[in-house]
Amino acid sequence: MVLRALPKLHCMRENPGLSFGPLKSYFLLGKIQNEGQPAGNFINYFFGSTEYNVTNKCNITKDLGSSETIREVYNFKDNSFKFWFIGFLEGKGLFIITKSGDLEFKIVHSSQDAQILFFIKKKLGFGVVRIQDKIKNNHCYKVKDKNGLLKLISIINGNLFLNSNKEQFKLLLTAFNKKYETSIVYSENINKPNTLNTWLCGYTDAIGRFILTINNKPEENISANLSYILIQKNDNYDQIKYLAEILKGKIHSEFDLCNVTVHTTKLSIIIKYLNLYPLKTKKSIVYLNWKKSYLLIKNKKHLTNKELNLLIRYKKNLNRLERII
Repeated sequence: MVLRALPKLHCMRENPGLSFGPLKSYFLLGKIQNEGQPAGNFINYFFGSTEYNVTNKCNITKDLGSSETIREVYNFKDNSFKFWFIGFLEGKGLFIITKSGDLEFKIVHSSQDAQILFFIKKKLGFGVVRIQDKIKNNHCYKVKDKNGLLKLISIINGNLFLNSNKEQFKLLLTAFNKKYETSIVYSENINKPNTLNTWLCGYTDAIGRFILTINNKPEENISANLSYILIQKNDNYDQIKYLAEILKGKIHSEFDLCNVTVHTTKLSIIIKYLNLYPLKTKKSIVYLNWKKSYLLIKNKKHLTNKELNLLIRYKKNLNRLERII
């Protein structure tokens, strides 16, 4: 059964071209879960302080040799990467429990941008990267062995933000304890995100969208608008509402989804944030074209023909890159 770290992103009416591929159904602890559901959580740690220290409070009573805590087994000290990684996995990660009881963590990503998966493997020091699907042009990073899963749990436990991810992680943790006869205690994260941490960078790398719309109809004034979008399930409405507040965005709920949209006049917060914490995937190229558009139209009421042509070129680049990445 597949426990998605993040909910499936769906097409919004304002962005009908958005596609996330086919869905597959798996038997999931008594209910059906759709594969392909994008991760959709927002960090648990844009803590109000850059000095926030994530501790691994996973107590284990047996089967860890001389060590009694996961923290002693695996103390990952690179907080900047850790927070980025958790944000990324909350956007794209999969917690998998098979009918036979095998456990697996997986991140599926475009083969065009497979370098990010190798980067994750190198930084963490465990897991493997493989071709996931040649037809769909996907690679995956996966962790299946006991020691790798134990290290992964030590990083994740106590650091998840969205309710849906917390519940899914609990299921994996329960299955791990049962399979390996350990007693790892689930740790609740009580911190809220802010823009002083790399979690939002990782989450944006996973599922953030940068949109440029141009109105150049002859009968109307030429105009352009930009937006930054995050989409989540309504299960996480309270967390998404909080994100909308810190990003000065608007929240919209429809069917089983809600989204945060930050429009042109409020984008300075996300621009400053991503200047401080640059994106790590090839989405950085999308962002670069989007940012050029922002600098071009900021505070301008009217666009010249030259500026309009530049925006059209940027928009074509955005559309092309989104299809690839």
